[in-house]
Amino acid sequence: MGKTTFVTWLNNEVASGSCALLKLYEEFDKLKYIEGPRLEKEYMDKIGTFEETVIKEEIECDLLKKKQEMIQAAINRREPVDEAAIDEEISKLREEMIKESGGDEPPKEFADLSEEQATELQEIYSEIVKNYHPETHPNLTDAHKELFKKAQEAYRRKDVSALKLIYDMLTSADGEGIDIELLMSMLDVSVGDEEYNSADERFTTDFTLVAELYKSFIPTSKEAAIQEEWLRYKQNIDKVMNEMKALKTQFPYTAAETLSDPDKLAEYKAGLEHRLFEATKERARLTNEIEKMKEGVAQHG
Repeated sequence: MGKTTFVTWLNNEVASGSCALLKLYEEFDKLKYIEGPRLEKEYMDKIGTFEETVIKEEIECDLLKKKQEMIQAAINRREPVDEAAIDEEISKLREEMIKESGGDEPPKEFADLSEEQATELQEIYSEIVKNYHPETHPNLTDAHKELFKKAQEAYRRKDVSALKLIYDMLTSADGEGIDIELLMSMLDVSVGDEEYNSADERFTTDFTLVAELYKSFIPTSKEAAIQEEWLRYKQNIDKVMNEMKALKTQFPYTAAETLSDPDKLAEYKAGLEHRLFEATKERARLTNEIEKMKEGVAQHG
């Protein structure tokens, strides 16, 4: 079996690794910029607004407990109860607690695209990732790398027009000194992903035996260089897969199962209603106790 076979195998491993990595990058960006915002919006529509009300009510209960403790501490020290100072401190605590809960940040607004626009957005972005991702195209110019960042931002914002313009800039001669008027006239360029989809078909040869035999050979410098490139792709694939796995453990991805299951959604809402009932009852109790403490202080003042 000639060395050419091993070089062919290694080159196919590199090509397969490159394709796999590009698809992962696209899948990761879609998860982060498209699926994430969609889930967040759905969550806010179905649950989030009511849940914010529950959380704020529970925060008020915690703050009333804190206020009660501060009043009691002043009484124990036989000091005047400075309610204005206590309320000022409670107000600061309220801001911190609401910020920590995420309740002070409204959900981001994302463009609503038609099915045709969404398809076009994905097709253009697929072409950009395939041809201009810095991780798989290390010889890109700085201009191309900067344009790729702009493409990611346009994709996140679901800005089809901006993404089309960036695509035209990327596919021009060198990404610099662009004639904007010329680019504007090119905005209707058609983009397809046939080449992307057919990429896997080029690497369907079974090199299982070759891979086993290769272990018995000392690689040449050329083979070692190719193998090093493949290892780099493999490391990046593992890295992206781990990042995707970690992302799915965070909100709003963790809410996907509940949102898609009517029974679980109803159960979760019922739980929120119970929490709100208990918090409202507890808030009334604490308010009443604090008023009695203040009355007692006034009588003995």
